This record gives sequence, C-alpha cells and structure tokens, in this order.
Amino acid sequence: MITVWVTLLLITIGPSYQYNYSCDSSATCGCSSRSTRVTRIVGGETAGANNWGWVVSIEVETTGDRVKLCGGSILSSTWIITAAHCMSGATASKVTVYAGSNAKHAGQSRVASTITVHPSYNSNTKVNDIALIKLSTPLTMSTAVKPVCIPSVSSATLAAGEWPPANLYVVAVGWGLLQETGSSPLYLQQVTLQIIDYLASTCSIILEDPQKQLCAGVPGGRKGTCQGDSGGPLMMFTTSNQWELVGLISYGSKCAEAEAMGVYTRVAYYQSWIKQTTSNAYINPTSSDSAKIAPSNSTWDNIFSSSSSFMFFLLLFTLFFLIYL
Repeated sequence: MITVWVTLLLITIGPSYQYNYSCDSSATCGCSSRSTRVTRIVGGETAGANNWGWVVSIEVETTGDRVKLCGGSILSSTWIITAAHCMSGATASKVTVYAGSNAKHAGQSRVASTITVHPSYNSNTKVNDIALIKLSTPLTMSTAVKPVCIPSVSSATLAAGEWPPANLYVVAVGWGLLQETGSSPLYLQQVTLQIIDYLASTCSIILEDPQKQLCAGVPGGRKGTCQGDSGGPLMMFTTSNQWELVGLISYGSKCAEAEAMGVYTRVAYYQSWIKQTTSNAYINPTSSDSAKIAPSNSTWDNIFSSSSSFMFFLLLFTLFFLIYL
C-alpha cells in the first residue's frame, strides 16, 4: 500500500515548466504593460491581466439573432486583423470588437465601419483566410490596449524555406472552447505550441497551401486551439523582445486531440496586402528574428502548479500517516 502512495506522490510532483517573457516596454508594438508568464501545461491556461494588450474578442451577429464569436488582433487604433471565415458575409454594423480586457465581451467596445475580406479567400479550402476590420471610432490606446507587431520578412526569406521555422515555440491565445464538445471560458486562455514542419504527415494531410498556411501544435497533440478561437493570434517572441503576429487561427481537424494539428494563416505572406489595405497603419518590430526560446533553455523554471502543490502535501501527509499508523 505504501508503495502505491509513493508512486502517486512521485507522479504528482512531476515538473511543470514556465517561462517569463519580458518585453521591451519602450517598444511601439508587441509589448504589453506586464511581462508574460507562460506555462507548458496540457490544454493551456488562463492568461494574466494585461499580458496581451492587442488581443480582441469579436462578436458577429448573424441571421436569426445568432452570434458568432471570433478573435482578432489590434494593428492600430482603427484597424483589426482577423480570419476571413469570421467576416465573410458579415455586415459591418453587426460586428462589435471588444478590446482591453481578458474577459470575453468586455472592455472598450467598437462597431466596425468597413470589413475587407481577402479577395482570393476560398471558403472551401480556407486559403487566404485573412480579413481586416476598420473601426467606426478609434480605440483609446493605453497600457491595456496596444498594437501587435506585423512581420517584416523579405520575399527571399519566405521563398527560401518555411518561416517561422519548424519546431519554433509560439503562443496562441483565445476565448474558444476548452475541448471539442466543451464550454467556452469567460477569461482569455493561452497555450504554448510548436511550428510543425509542413512536410510532416500530421500537417501535410490537412494543409492546403504551405506557402500561405502553417501548422502548429505539439508532438502527440493534446494542445491547441478550438471553435471560437478563429482569427486570434499565433505569436512569436523576437530578439528585440517584442511579440510578432505570425499566424491567424484558421482551422484544424479536431480540437487538441492526439496527433491533431491546427492550421494558421501565414501572416508574413500578406505583408503587402495589409500595407495596401490599411494605408500602412501598422508597426513592424525592431527585429523579426525569433528569440528561439525553448523548454530546454536554462531560463525555464521548474515549478509546482497550485493544484499540484495541494495534491503533493495531501499525499505526503497521507504517506506519513500510513508509515506511523
């Protein structure tokens, strides 16, 4: 019996790792008012307040008084970037954007004035799944409302191979379902993923156009994005200590199940279209090179989650009781 409890104790105290991303507070994009702490745990976690100042929740009123929820990112006080499949067929006056809060449908609210869906968007394949929203009234920029950085990557770099590179660690955030048939959270969730090689079997089977799309997930699955996350950001931390928007949540086979990967619109491919549509109303990071942060890096901290700590002490007490009974 004691052997069983010792085994449970060792399982419970298994390591959970977290990394503290400290961005450049003087940066004009890709840096919120607080440093971001991300834990590599199954399924993700609730994001800290004001960690992702550019993330917005979008409410789209459809026919029959139905409401569709999507995510997006702030490019400037008047422009939001999201997925085309969220905006296709939508009426601008029926689209409301909420910014500056981790709570869903809270914070500053603005109604769209115009919606621009990529002219080559294919609703069947989800290729060119990108859209831009112009707000009727500018957002009030603050420590809680800031723009994300848009990649500045040469066509030669994009043509030379996959960018961002495979195996790179990235972060996705959103208010989508926590599992395939589950409920959606009230507060913003974040999850650490990896860029998956487009030639990998788990990616190639669901990817339509590797030039315009990318895959992200984790080996073995069990972490990813789901319904309601669509249009939200997939982000990379750069060597200039800024968060850069590398992908838009597009679609996937199943939500975070074994071997299931998510497909994201490759934002760098659309630099010229974004520039032309918004009249250059966005900001590039000081550097578009990845900081290449990885779990093997010594700056990752080994920690107990609050639930693990409770279980650890509970099992330790029980073990002590059994030994001296």
